[in-house]
This record gives sequence, structure tokens and C-alpha cells, in this order.
Amino acid sequence: MWPSDDEIHDAWRRLVADPDTGTAFVALVLPPLEAALGRLFPRVDPHRVAEAADDAVLSIIRRATAFDPGRSPLRKFLLLVARRDLSNILKADGRHHRERIPWATVELTHPAGNESTDGETFADHPELLAAVEGMSPDDQRVFELMRDGERDTPVFAAALGIAHLPADEQAAEVKRAKDRVMARLKRAGRGQ
Repeated sequence: MWPSDDEIHDAWRRLVADPDTGTAFVALVLPPLEAALGRLFPRVDPHRVAEAADDAVLSIIRRATAFDPGRSPLRKFLLLVARRDLSNILKADGRHHRERIPWATVELTHPAGNESTDGETFADHPELLAAVEGMSPDDQRVFELMRDGERDTPVFAAALGIAHLPADEQAAEVKRAKDRVMARLKRAGRGQ
């Protein structure tokens, strides 16, 4: 539920006068903005909705004077900016998926100086194979999703069994799991 227009405008005026009041502004407008955007786009991934709402609020904090209080209420302006940001995010996702090349058609390239062997597979690298086999079942699922080119946080969250957590906690936990998998593979590739 949105606070009154007067409360929002007062918070905006404080933000214009003192940029250090950004935290209070975020606490006031972000939850209702995210909820309103989610109601407008119920079929869009909640992570993308949260990202667009975050971007909209951050853009107002960075350039508080971009809003003209004489034209419309701030909540309408924020919703307009968030809708634009969400549209841009969805377009970028569409471009990513449209330009994605299936793994089956990708040929492994080798840096200069390395000898290429025909038919080389993951099994030809026992140190990497051992690293994957030594991972926890959750990390193995994360590795398989990464190998398959998956990028959506909800897919990783479901594989890790953390889909019940809030979107920001899911994103943080998924990032930790991906970083952990990449670190193990890098160590194994260096023979450590």
C-alpha cells in the first residue's frame, strides 16, 4: 500500500535537500513500488520485477531533480520509470535467449600453443571430473545448470531447494553456490 502523496513528496524534498536521506526514501517507496509493479506484470519473474523497482528508485536517488512535482505525483513517476526499466530488462533477456547458441553446436577452441585433440570431452580431464564428483549434490546441480547455459535465478533456487526464500536471499545464495563451483573448477584446472 502506497503512503500518501504528501508523505512521498516530503521524503523526496528531504532527498533533494540532503542526499544522505536516501535510505529513508527507499524504505518508504520501494516495497509499494515493487508490489504495484508485480500486480501490473503478474506473469513476469518476481526477481525481474524487484530488479526494475530497485533500478527505478536508485535512478531517482541519483537524480532526484529529474522529477517535476508539478507534472504528476511521484508514485506515478516512479511506476513509469519502473515499467520502463522492466521493459528494458525483459528486452535484454529476450536478446540473450535469442542469440544463445546451443552447446551441441559449439566447438571447443584452444588458446595458441595448446594442442587440439579430436573428440576431447570432459571425461578427458580427470582433475575436473574429480572436482565435479567431489562436489555436494547441490553444487553438482548448480554445475549442470551452468554447463547447460542457464541464467535464471529461480531455476537455480529451485535446484537448491531455496525457492521459498525472498528474492534477494535467493539471489545471494545462488551467487554463493555459483562462486563456490567456479572456485573448485579453477583450482582443479590449475592442478591444486
